[in-house]
Amino acid sequence: MYKKWKQRILPVIWLTVLLIFAAGGGAAEFGEAPMLQDKVADGELPPVEQRLPDPDQVYVVEVEEEIGRYGGTMRTAGIAIEGDGDDQMVMSFNSAWVLPRDAGAELFPHVIRDWDASDDMTTFTFYMREGMKWSDGEPFNADDVMFWYEHVFLNEDLTPWIGPAWRSDGEVVEVEKIDDYTVEFRYAAPKPFFVQNFIHDSGYNLQTPKHYLKQFHPDFTPMEELEPMIEEYGFDTWYELYGHKNNWQYSMPLNPDLPTLNSYVLTEITSDRRVYERNPYYWKVDEEGNQLPYIDRVENTVVSDPEVYQGMIVSGQLDFAGFEAEVDNYPMYREFEEEGNYRTLLWTEGYGSTIVWMFNLTHEDEQLREIFQDVRFRRAMSLGIDREEFNEIFFFGHGEPAQWTVLPDSIYYEPEFSQAYAEYDPERANELLDEMGLDERDSEGFRLMPNGERLMFTVEAYEFATVRMPRLEVISDYWRELGVDVRNRSISGELAAQRAPANLMDATVWHGDLSTDVLYPAQPYYNVPFAPAWSKANFTLWAQWFQTDGEEGEEPPEHIKEIRYTWEELMQEPDEERRIEMGKELLEIQAEKLWTIGIIRGAPQPVAVNKNLRNLPEDVLWCWDTLWTMSYDPEQLFFAE
Repeated sequence: MYKKWKQRILPVIWLTVLLIFAAGGGAAEFGEAPMLQDKVADGELPPVEQRLPDPDQVYVVEVEEEIGRYGGTMRTAGIAIEGDGDDQMVMSFNSAWVLPRDAGAELFPHVIRDWDASDDMTTFTFYMREGMKWSDGEPFNADDVMFWYEHVFLNEDLTPWIGPAWRSDGEVVEVEKIDDYTVEFRYAAPKPFFVQNFIHDSGYNLQTPKHYLKQFHPDFTPMEELEPMIEEYGFDTWYELYGHKNNWQYSMPLNPDLPTLNSYVLTEITSDRRVYERNPYYWKVDEEGNQLPYIDRVENTVVSDPEVYQGMIVSGQLDFAGFEAEVDNYPMYREFEEEGNYRTLLWTEGYGSTIVWMFNLTHEDEQLREIFQDVRFRRAMSLGIDREEFNEIFFFGHGEPAQWTVLPDSIYYEPEFSQAYAEYDPERANELLDEMGLDERDSEGFRLMPNGERLMFTVEAYEFATVRMPRLEVISDYWRELGVDVRNRSISGELAAQRAPANLMDATVWHGDLSTDVLYPAQPYYNVPFAPAWSKANFTLWAQWFQTDGEEGEEPPEHIKEIRYTWEELMQEPDEERRIEMGKELLEIQAEKLWTIGIIRGAPQPVAVNKNLRNLPEDVLWCWDTLWTMSYDPEQLFFAE
């Protein structure tokens, strides 16, 4: 409670003192990095007070431990050429308008300074920070938002499909500029989850640098001027050129020329390296008025082999390593801490289940479809898993055996949801499979389907974060003991993005995120036919049917329609108590039907950091829902020596 009070009150006190000082005839005094002081002295940059938002608009960070010191280069790594590395962990989502705290129980303004919602939850007004600037020094204001809305969002070439987050009663959201620093989003019907959904559904890239990108858009630049550029880059259309120039992932520009609001600016990108320098116009300061970030540069090495990443950790080559750090290697990390000059923090995965299994309920194969849709099969698969043993093997007993549901501090949580069919009972599992008519077996002991063929299916997995093949193999061994022939196949994220939405998978796995009040129930992929997704494979054709108003996919049975209609009603319900009631109702159905099967929750996430790296919390949630590290302002990290 004390820290929450400080988060709300101390920045206000600091700004009040600053304003009183400025009103008395003095200039607002801010500190800045020596490397920027040199550029100011050389005339390359204006003074720091001219680069920050207006004094009463600046974002003040309450530091975790102490006021930091400037300087240094943070060394990070990752396994993806574009994004998904630890550089992303310390700077992406910096341009999110709103961010969560406390697992989503509390939201706070970030890029914006405040927002209001109408009583009927149809109109949302956002107030921007006056005087804020892009990384190239150009003003950031409502015109950048309107450029996104009018020329990107409503442009069918750039936005061929508008998702449910941006619709109500079938109508697309309307956005209006009220003044230079105020924009209003209006919906036809109540949208009580808009701000939460806003965080992840492009809520970190609504603002678009109009001054830079308009030169690649035909609404501002004639096609005769665009065509030479299109040809120069080897594209066929203007929107391919635009996409190349506006190339980013999770708000991290992958084009060095693209202005950003992030704490760092990309200066170099190759197939094996990304380098960033501090953004001289970054809009956050610490409690003493020192412009953030403290660290001068971030270097990210792209490695093709995850084992190379592990070697870089233990040899002390990385200052922050979390995205590919594995709890399986925790003993090894601890063993080499002294030699590598790092320490290993144990944060907590913010997942309803560290891994979730999803069977394709709309499978093209009639035999597998019938089996997967039978709730007895899904219950048997869940009862056949020894979660206690799994927890000991992979998490040293630090996790908690549980079914997938929301986290315990969610307003939608009930204990029975997490324990449904989560006990280890292979005898009951076998009985359920026998009841289904799968009681005949072949010479190798595997069950036969009604058509006489072996009950066999493949789990396709993109190995990422918690999803690792050894973990899948242990679960598959449990299921093989039940007479089910399960195969595992590792595939790329690109292939998963093709196969899952195309209904080509038997089953898939992912980490069970979307389990905090930030994203549940706004994105209920695991228990509602919400939308086809590259990492989900349970409701594919039914989700397509809803997504396209019945034009594509397959019409679902009535009990599935009822689930979807309950969710749609929930998403427009202005009364919070009724929303909580409906959210729990959907989770109760999930606990009974097991559309998604979970394993362990509350598993530890190791994060190896340089011993001199400061202002890191000892334990926070590590997950997509809370945008990894963003909720604790990683711009405050600094090297003590």
